[in-house]
Amino acid sequence: MQRTWTLFDAYDPGFAGEDKANAELLRETHKAIKAVSEGVEGFRFNSAIAKLYAFVATVRDSAQAGGEAKRQALSALARLIAPFTPHLAEECWTRLGEDGMVLDAPWPVWDAALAADDEVVLPIQINGKRRAEIRVARGMEPAEVEALVLADETVKARLEGLSVKKIVVVKDRIVNLVAG
Repeated sequence: MQRTWTLFDAYDPGFAGEDKANAELLRETHKAIKAVSEGVEGFRFNSAIAKLYAFVATVRDSAQAGGEAKRQALSALARLIAPFTPHLAEECWTRLGEDGMVLDAPWPVWDAALAADDEVVLPIQINGKRRAEIRVARGMEPAEVEALVLADETVKARLEGLSVKKIVVVKDRIVNLVAG
């Protein structure tokens, strides 16, 4: 709660921030709204609170962000914490200069385009055992993923003395190598 309060206490509406940092904070805000909303709707309150902890850390670490992006992040944060810490949420809402009570404010809505990840982490299995992972752009073609996997140093070390018999790429999910 103290970390959350510190964010609102240190908020400077006059600081515009850097464009790249603002865009990243806006994306993280929409991801947090989505995750917390799904946690609350699915009665997975521990998951929702864990995402709130992570989001507070993200906002704290976004020192280069400011302006409207920071305001949107803090506004969403105040509304997201309201079911869990209503008194803190009301004080944070007031600190932002919002009208009325946070209780009466609409629940934040996420933009699906902003909440989607541009990259995915693909686990790499060699003969059925997870041996490495790579980060690739979402939707990357299997042939491109294969090339990246075979160029990865960890994979090369694991395949030393073996020949690759088959590579199975499940798009945006996993890479399996059969070697012998």
